Amino acid sequence: MNYPTCYFTAIVLLLAAFPAGGEELWSLQPLLQEEVPAVRQADWPTSDLDSFVLARLEALELTPVGDAGPLIIIRRASFDLTGLPPDPADVNDYLADERPDRFQRLVDRLLASPQFGEKWARHWLDVARFAESSGKEFNFTYPHAWPYRNYVIEAFNVDKPYDRFLQEQLAGDLLAKEEHSQDKALKIAPAFLALGPKRHYANETEFRADVVDEQIDVTMRAVMGLTVSCARCHDHKMDPISMRDYYSLAGIFYSSQPLYGTISQRYSNHPTTVLPIGTGAQALHNVAERHEEKIKVAAEELEKQCTQLDEERKRLSEIESQELDGDSDRQQVEVDSIRVKMAKIEAENVELTEHKEQLESARPPRPAYTISMCDRDAPSGTKIASGGNPTELVGEEIPRGFLTCLTIDTAALPSDGQSGRLELARWITHKQNPLAARVMVNRIWHHLFGRGLVETVDNFGALGKPPSHPALLDRLAWKMHSDWSNKRLIRSIVCSRTYRLGSQVSEAGNQLDADNRYLWRMSPRRLQVEAIRDSMLLVSGSLDLAPPVGSTVTGLGDRLVRDVELDLLQPPSNHRSVYLPVVRDYLPKIFELFDFPSPNLVNGSRTATAVPTQDLYLQHDPDVIRFAQLAAERLLSKNQANNRLRAATAHRWALTRTPREDEIAGILELVSQVEKMDQTGAETKQPAEVIAWSAVFRALFGCAEFRYLVDVDESAGS
Repeated sequence: MNYPTCYFTAIVLLLAAFPAGGEELWSLQPLLQEEVPAVRQADWPTSDLDSFVLARLEALELTPVGDAGPLIIIRRASFDLTGLPPDPADVNDYLADERPDRFQRLVDRLLASPQFGEKWARHWLDVARFAESSGKEFNFTYPHAWPYRNYVIEAFNVDKPYDRFLQEQLAGDLLAKEEHSQDKALKIAPAFLALGPKRHYANETEFRADVVDEQIDVTMRAVMGLTVSCARCHDHKMDPISMRDYYSLAGIFYSSQPLYGTISQRYSNHPTTVLPIGTGAQALHNVAERHEEKIKVAAEELEKQCTQLDEERKRLSEIESQELDGDSDRQQVEVDSIRVKMAKIEAENVELTEHKEQLESARPPRPAYTISMCDRDAPSGTKIASGGNPTELVGEEIPRGFLTCLTIDTAALPSDGQSGRLELARWITHKQNPLAARVMVNRIWHHLFGRGLVETVDNFGALGKPPSHPALLDRLAWKMHSDWSNKRLIRSIVCSRTYRLGSQVSEAGNQLDADNRYLWRMSPRRLQVEAIRDSMLLVSGSLDLAPPVGSTVTGLGDRLVRDVELDLLQPPSNHRSVYLPVVRDYLPKIFELFDFPSPNLVNGSRTATAVPTQDLYLQHDPDVIRFAQLAAERLLSKNQANNRLRAATAHRWALTRTPREDEIAGILELVSQVEKMDQTGAETKQPAEVIAWSAVFRALFGCAEFRYLVDVDESAGS
């Protein structure tokens, strides 16, 4: 069968599998409020959530496994809520706490921790395709992207209502005008729309069309779980989204200007400004710009003088190289005149150079800047692009508007004076719109269980998977609608008995639900790369929990990434991984190895591969070796009485729990073997015990238990 036949056969099969009638798509239906189901095992649920889960299990003749042990649950909650392992002292306090609500108290402490925002912001940054460069062919830096990262962290820490969070990201600049607000967050938040990858081709029409398409894609997939960009070239083949719907949204974004800030130079054909932020930012910016203009004038004058000096030198050289023509006095006069002129220019150049250097050394402070958005001067609709080609517009102008598959009676349409982004934001967060709450609830569930109630977290359309627990999804979406609080929703899920299930397997569960879709146990999960790196830093004692100021990319300025040395893009850092530079196509090695998602796309879920290069990295990478050495030095500085105590401490630091006897024996054997090794010729001269305990920590960093959340034997105690 040739390729065209295969292609069209596949299309026919898909259309047969997903017949017309997309307007009945489950995700577009209003939220339902079903009663909490009755269950046979009435003493098992501790919340309404548990009743919905148990009812589904009982219908399938499945029984949930036992609860996870206290060490497992504190480790699970700590990683899920803060991205860090629990402190050993906190573990001891938790185990000694006999109050019945000790777990709820633990959860409240974790939710109140500044590390909560850093952990959960990273989930949203995956969806927002956050990066600090433009990517694509030329890949310019975004020196002013970092304020958006910090904005998201702060939003999760203060539990900014999710509807407001979305409105600020889509139209914060317009909210600032409407509310007469000076809140810098309203300038920063719209970077959500401007951070995407960009191709810097010369064709303005194609460039704008691709930027608009990317903005539609990130808005609709991140917030609504719909692949609206599929309707750029034709009506959506599976979902009730027409080309007319697409171009009604496109008009909103065509009426908006992204401010991402690449400078005008070769390859950067579409430079923009960025926005100053902070108290008195505009005044500081204006003073700095006027000063830069003075430097520019001085530089231009100096360049002009240098050019004139070069011309006089050339002229002098020509005269001096000429043969005498009998009028040597006249030639000498001309030579003397040129030399006098050159001396004058050189003296002026000295003064100009000093003046320019003085101006440069006296540069006034600049404010911080941010990527953002603003409205264009004349908002309007747009015509349909034939086949998605923006150079071939056809038909009448499509008024700006929203998706017609969702009817919201009281939603205001875009006005003549603004782009329509604010109206779009309010339409998306309207309580008659079921998708914003459903999608976010599902994202939260996914991050706590490793799989969403809807497995395709970024696609709630016909090609996505239906929910495993539709009634539970809607109940949680109603809860989200009631106050739009992420923290309260997360707390209710984490405090459920379903979340506290163990990971052990059962024969019936494996036979009837091998994928654990119906939650008869907690599925083992690998930690994300940030948690793996941060845990090694924490164990080493070198983790700096203070947020860094700005980003290393800011110091690079606007430039091509390929012109920057790798050490400048990825300098050593002891800060949490959420603060590491995310430069498209130049990610840190550990990010690439442990499945950090592409910042070019909306990524609500990450893969979790297991490949040999990960183990090699954890044994041989210089950073890991450094972390292990620091951990060894930290351990030895405690001056414990013997190696047995050191083994127990090292194990608790890395894995939370006290080791079993066989594990202690293994650690002691490794220490003994390494201490006996001949270190002659070693690159660094270190005490044998430091080398030995470094080997122990490298072994702990490399074990599966260090990077997975899974049940283990707790019989050894804490």
